[in-house]
Amino acid sequence: MLQRFVYLLVGGTAALAGISFILRYFSDIQPVATPEPQSVWRFEAAFLLTAAQWIAFAVVAIAAVSIVVLLFRSGHGTRAL
Repeated sequence: MLQRFVYLLVGGTAALAGISFILRYFSDIQPVATPEPQSVWRFEAAFLLTAAQWIAFAVVAIAAVSIVVLLFRSGHGTRAL
């Protein structure tokens, strides 16, 4: 079970890093109320990438918390130094 959470954590972190890297190229999106025209596909792509970025962040956070809880429950986190 722990190994699956580690795989999920690594995969989610890789997805988050990849999405964040791609999102850098869509960072010039202007607010919707600006009078200057902007391409709709660019706005939609930035929105979808931002949503995917938040989902990947939630997956990474939940996997990290799950790993900590599993380690604490199994006694690995309570060893004396």
